[in-house]
Amino acid sequence: MFRKLFFLFLISFSITTINANQNSSPKISTGFQQAPKVAYQDQQLHLLGVEGSGTIEIYSIIGNKIKEIKVQELDNFKTYLELDSGNMYIIRVRVSNKVHTLKIVTP
Repeated sequence: MFRKLFFLFLISFSITTINANQNSSPKISTGFQQAPKVAYQDQQLHLLGVEGSGTIEIYSIIGNKIKEIKVQELDNFKTYLELDSGNMYIIRVRVSNKVHTLKIVTP
């Protein structure tokens, strides 16, 4: 059973996709883009997978803005942030023209 699950897992991550345009030849993509990740531990907010300068916004689950942080370099960003335990928060990361929305649940 374990071998079958491992085999299915391995196959699902090794599939290649082909993107074709009418005016260009097909392009083959074999990798996945790394999605941004956020973690909250020991009253520190950690952000991984985002590069460049941007803005981090923290919202409560009902939409109240708690904090906004403008950052020059988001690569391996971390900051002290006191959040209530047992609650869910929305983290919005804006970098140039992209917005990443992430969720955290505080321990």
